[in-house]
Amino acid sequence: MKRTRKKKAPQETESTAARPHASMPEPAPGELEGDGELNWKIVSLLQEDGRMPFSTIAEKTGVSEGTVRNRVNQLRADNVMAVTAAVSPEAYGYRWNSTTLLKVNAAADIDKLAHRLARVPEVYYVVQLTGPYSLGIAAYHRDREHFREFLAKHVYGHNDILEVESNVNLKVYKITMHWRSPS
Repeated sequence: MKRTRKKKAPQETESTAARPHASMPEPAPGELEGDGELNWKIVSLLQEDGRMPFSTIAEKTGVSEGTVRNRVNQLRADNVMAVTAAVSPEAYGYRWNSTTLLKVNAAADIDKLAHRLARVPEVYYVVQLTGPYSLGIAAYHRDREHFREFLAKHVYGHNDILEVESNVNLKVYKITMHWRSPS
C-alpha cells in the first residue's frame, strides 16, 4: 500500500524566510535587444510557476504556444535557464548552513581545489575571491558533528589550503535565485 503525506501549508520561519522568492536585479542595459523582452517575460512566468503550461505562457505573452516552446528549448540549450525543483535543505535534515573562507597555497592549483570542493555533496556554492581569502564555500550540514566531519575531511589537512575561517550562519536574511523582469 502506498502511503501519502498530507502537504503542509507553507509557514514562514527563520529558516524559511529567505527562500529564493525575492527578486534579483534587472539585467544590464542593452541585454534585452532583439527578442530579449519576450525571453524575460517567459523566464519570469516560469519563475513564478515552473510547471506553467506553454499555452498559458503564450496567452500571457501574446505569442503562439510553438513560439514559447521554441524559446524555452533555446533558453535551456543556451544555459540561460533551467526549470528545476527548489528543495528546502531543512526538509532533508540539513539545518546548519556554513560559510568557509580559505587561503590557498600559492603553489596550489586553485581551479583544481575549487572543482574538488564543488564535488562535495553538501557544498552548494564555491567562489574565487579577491582579498585575504582565495576561495569561499557555502555548505549545508545536518548538525554540529556533521559540520566538524565536513571540515576534517574536506578542508583541514590538505596541503593546498593554508588557512581556514569557518562560520556557521545563524540566520539567513536573503537568498535569491529569481531575476526581475525589466520595467
